Amino acid sequence: MAESDFSPYDWVHYLKELKDEEFLKFKELLREEPEKFQLQPISWSKLQKASKDELAELLDEHYPGQQAWEMIRGLFLQLNRKDLCTKVQEQMASKPNKYKQHMKKKFQLIWDNEGCRQIPESFYKQIIKAEYEALKDAFSEPGAITMVVEGPEGQGRTAFLRKVMLDWAEGNLWKDRFTFVFFIYVYELNSMSETSLVELISREWPGSLEMINDIFSKPERILFILDGFDGLKFDLEVRTNLCDDWRQRQPIQIVLSSLLQKRMLPDSSLILELGKQSLPKIYYLLQFPRSIFMTGLPKELTEPYFQHFFCSKDKGSEAFRYLKTDISPFLELCRNLRMCWMACSCLKWQYDRGDKYKIVADTDSSTYTSFVVSSFKSRTANCPSKQNRDRLRKLCTLAAEGMWHRTFVFSTGDLRKIGITESDEAMWLGMRFLLKRGNCFVFHNHTLQAYFAALFYFLRQTKDKPNPAIGSLPELLREVYVHFQTHWLQIGMFLFGISTERSITLLQQSIGFLPSKEIRQEVIKYLKSLGQHKHIDKVIRSKDLLPTLLEVQEGRFETQVMDLFEELTTNVFDSETLLEASNCLDHCNKIRKLHLCVRHIFTTEHNNGVCYLHCRAHIHFWGKLCSVFSKNFQALELDSCNFNETSFKILCEALSSPVCKLQSLTCSFMSDIGNGSLLFQTIAKNSCLKYLNLYGTKLSCHSVGSLCQVLQDPSCKVEDLLLGKCSITSPSCRAIASVVLCNKVKRLSLVENPVKNKGVRLLCEALKQPTCALETLLLSYCCLTFVACGHIYEALLSNKSLSLLDLASNHLEDNGIISLCEALKSPNCPLQALWLSGCSLTLECCEDLSAVLVCNKRLKTLKLGNNYLVDAGVQLLFEALRNPNCKLQSLGIDMCYLSNDCCEDLVSTLTTCKTLKSLNLAWITLDHDRLVMLCEALLHKSCTLKVLGLDKSAFSKESQMLLQTLENKMSILHYPWIEEEHRMRGVPSEHNN
Repeated sequence: MAESDFSPYDWVHYLKELKDEEFLKFKELLREEPEKFQLQPISWSKLQKASKDELAELLDEHYPGQQAWEMIRGLFLQLNRKDLCTKVQEQMASKPNKYKQHMKKKFQLIWDNEGCRQIPESFYKQIIKAEYEALKDAFSEPGAITMVVEGPEGQGRTAFLRKVMLDWAEGNLWKDRFTFVFFIYVYELNSMSETSLVELISREWPGSLEMINDIFSKPERILFILDGFDGLKFDLEVRTNLCDDWRQRQPIQIVLSSLLQKRMLPDSSLILELGKQSLPKIYYLLQFPRSIFMTGLPKELTEPYFQHFFCSKDKGSEAFRYLKTDISPFLELCRNLRMCWMACSCLKWQYDRGDKYKIVADTDSSTYTSFVVSSFKSRTANCPSKQNRDRLRKLCTLAAEGMWHRTFVFSTGDLRKIGITESDEAMWLGMRFLLKRGNCFVFHNHTLQAYFAALFYFLRQTKDKPNPAIGSLPELLREVYVHFQTHWLQIGMFLFGISTERSITLLQQSIGFLPSKEIRQEVIKYLKSLGQHKHIDKVIRSKDLLPTLLEVQEGRFETQVMDLFEELTTNVFDSETLLEASNCLDHCNKIRKLHLCVRHIFTTEHNNGVCYLHCRAHIHFWGKLCSVFSKNFQALELDSCNFNETSFKILCEALSSPVCKLQSLTCSFMSDIGNGSLLFQTIAKNSCLKYLNLYGTKLSCHSVGSLCQVLQDPSCKVEDLLLGKCSITSPSCRAIASVVLCNKVKRLSLVENPVKNKGVRLLCEALKQPTCALETLLLSYCCLTFVACGHIYEALLSNKSLSLLDLASNHLEDNGIISLCEALKSPNCPLQALWLSGCSLTLECCEDLSAVLVCNKRLKTLKLGNNYLVDAGVQLLFEALRNPNCKLQSLGIDMCYLSNDCCEDLVSTLTTCKTLKSLNLAWITLDHDRLVMLCEALLHKSCTLKVLGLDKSAFSKESQMLLQTLENKMSILHYPWIEEEHRMRGVPSEHNN
């Protein structure tokens, strides 16, 4: 509340209702009470002699805010004057919230200028009904809520949130839930370096900043709406240096991260608008987020939208019929609100001019080009093309400079500096290319700004001086495809799309000749230069090329580009991405490995009940995509895919084809595979398959049995069987053991399954048999105890093939490991690598482990991280390493509670042991002097170490500089083995922690 909301008269009105003895008691209570509210107390000398009128003046002077009223209400309660408490509460509720009034005025203006002004508000409410109700339902629950509004580009996420803000300001939404709602365009923070949360919200605050204390005293009554993360120029990440003080100035990244990660105002609620680029970057930072998916314009409301837009039922239906008859595929895209608005705008302009309806809309580029050209024809029909070109070049310069500097809000000075005059400004506002926001300007949407930024490169002239604020075309391509700057992807897409003949023909009608061939040649030249790189799939992310190539739709060029790749990654989550993937894969002749994520597109029902199950277009393009498996294809990784029965059947039929030579199949976190029979039949039919990974895909006991029957078939050649996190229990281990006996499977991963001791006993029975050829057994996080070690001990005495055993993160304790050591001391024990990280081990087992290191010449790797070995235990291991009979090459003692006291033994070991190549010391506590000793040892000519596990950031700057001197000799990594461990266990890279 603003400080003028309550006057001294309000105070005195209540004070005069107090009796004299109550008034004296009130002053005594007032002496202590302010400190509870973090308010400065009034001096007792002033309080003691103040009359009721004088005290009212003092209260108004010292405590102008709502928090003071809460304090006074509490004092009346202590005086047992509930009648006055009730009156104060009623008056507080009746006072207008000036911030709310300010927001109502602001967002009403924005809604009138930038919202869906061509359609009635009542009709817009029909469009967003499902999403709006979902939002209301979510916030009907108590406690802090974090909500994410997601959906395809142009689906109206920002408009939806503006409507939510306006409804709150008008008192139609969350009247009893949120006292304050703050709407922040996060891309406007790009120009800030430091700020505080108070400063951030004070930009829109109409009253005194002293009132902020009142607001933040009740964070559960606050909602932050954060919009525009796709335009943020800096990345947010999980941080440890977060701030909980909303008054403290910090780097803008810290302030924003602290708010999102609930370190600052944890009881407040959040709504975030996240687009395609920002969703994967921001979502994982949030605590228990919920999602609302913007589904766009319901199919049954598309024609009514046209009728409202044209302000005529007949005219709107006529335009709708044109799209339905002449370019019906685009009509489906008109469910995207922005596309529908652009289509209606083009057709309305053509109708007003008396022209015949015509839209070229086969790609995003041609749609935007049609929109721009139609607008030009309506507004500048009598202007020469040269004048149009000059004006447009200035607008494109503004757009390009903005994109290069991540600027999306422009001042009048920015426009004038580029040469945009007042008349130009009025023209762009009239065309709705630019919008007025307060005293500043923005492009109608970020995609339109990206379009004009791409068009800039076509409007340059050879005589033009280079603009230092705008990068060259090769620099642009490098940002798009090499540096992985996702905010450039739309520009890259438009760069390809504008260069096509159909777009150039449209543009030349209004602005004259454009050098499309030169641009195309420069693009091809650059991509060819990348194609000469040995690891092209690591230099350029193939998935970023898919939307750009779809814009071209010229087969020869697409094949030329896609043949650069042997490995491809793509995410399919809507019609557009499915079309992109199927189109580009159709032109892949050299593809060998495909990483594919399919979500939403084949689910039977979406948020608004729209059924996709029988969508023939989706099924057609999915079948086209799956046809790539008939080429010389070797590896398929399906990650977190959602299929329905039809799409899954098409996939399995393609993989079962006799021409499919698939060697590696990963189906991680797959859902809706039924009992698995269709998938298992596919495995049975593919005689080339050697690698099968089902990590995260739940399998019933019956499903495991069916899979194992297939794997035992003589025609099945699977050697790597990775079944991590598949909900496999002890009974299923009997069937798995039968597979191990078939002399085919070389690697078995059952990590993150509750197989328990009983399941290990069944596996160990198989390991004892001479037909067992298993070389790698991975059992981390399998709920094992020391009892399992007894079964493994017996198996190791008989087994001849097992070289790697992973028992990490099981409660084995010292007794379990001591029994294992007895087997490891046997000269016939085949084991070469033993992983025991996080097994509840202590100093007690280190003597036995040391004895193993001395007598077992086969053991090359021992991982003991995250165990309470302490200095004394590790010193025993170091003593063994210094023995010339020890042949160990890799030792993990990270997170073993080591200190300075072990340093001398460590230094001696490094200069004595001739076999040690890799040592993980992460989380060791060393002071600078001990680190100097360590570095001297590591640089010693007798030290053979090549990989050192150490968190450099945990040391002082002086120590970090010292560690840098080592990096010419060895690699220093915080988690030196994590990638290899996940690969061996079958954990997909996207799910690595």
